[in-house]
Amino acid sequence: MSRIATIFGASGEQGSSVLNAVLKDGTFKPRVVTRNTNSESSKKFVDLGAEVVQADSGDRESLKKALAGSEVVFLVTFLFGATSEFDQGKNVIDISKEVGVKFLVFSSLPSLTELSKGKYTQAFHFDDKQKIQKYLDASGLPYASISTGWFLENFLKVNRKGQPTFEKTDHGYVYHAFGFPGMAYAVSWIQHDLGQTFVTLGKQYNTRPDEVLGQNFVIGIARPKVEDIVKELSKGLGAPVELKYEGKIGLAPFDEMYASAAELDWYPGVEFPDPRLEKLGVKLGTIEDFARTTLKAHVGA
Repeated sequence: MSRIATIFGASGEQGSSVLNAVLKDGTFKPRVVTRNTNSESSKKFVDLGAEVVQADSGDRESLKKALAGSEVVFLVTFLFGATSEFDQGKNVIDISKEVGVKFLVFSSLPSLTELSKGKYTQAFHFDDKQKIQKYLDASGLPYASISTGWFLENFLKVNRKGQPTFEKTDHGYVYHAFGFPGMAYAVSWIQHDLGQTFVTLGKQYNTRPDEVLGQNFVIGIARPKVEDIVKELSKGLGAPVELKYEGKIGLAPFDEMYASAAELDWYPGVEFPDPRLEKLGVKLGTIEDFARTTLKAHVGA
């Protein structure tokens, strides 16, 4: 009988990392949850070898069908959804417990309201995930959570001002960074690290329960200042990288996120990379490796 790993958000950065890792490893049969099973992305999932099922995180009945028979689940929630982020998480947790899911991995974040003692209250994508985390902890459902930092994949995208986050120039490269000098935050290479972490936890939750269950793992390569990130990128690219700060985005959740990074440690007391993950067999990538293997090809050598 197949061991089913049900994956939410497979079209996004995190879910796609999990799907790719599950397919590569082969221990679990991937089941992708989507709102539209006829979409082009859904067809691609089928071609890759995944089962695709229709469900919406706001529709509990559809979730029962999607989650039935699942051994493990990857849950990521979204800030700008038709259903509130907390309700997305609550519904999946409730139904997972109801249908007998054995282990759930949740993509979590800390509460910036709590960390800042009420100074930063608009970073809802942080606060709501922490509310889900607390609900999950009290639910009795066997779980582990994975917390992330700033995604290195953001370097590959157009930013919220419509400009490339990272681009090639006549003299090297330029990084257009939102926020302000002095920011420092955990950095995560999602495609390299999140999926392998999920698979590792899914394969060991029942053989090493004391090391997995109820744990919050941080997939952070390091916690550098932005200026130091640029230095590591330059090493991997073999060319200078200019840092240009763009100031505020104009969206409170993200502006407060960046402002908090100049004042707060999102993960106080956490060692990077997380030694607990290393002990379980996870080997995280580096910023320099990301620049050399992924970013260089994206922007052009």
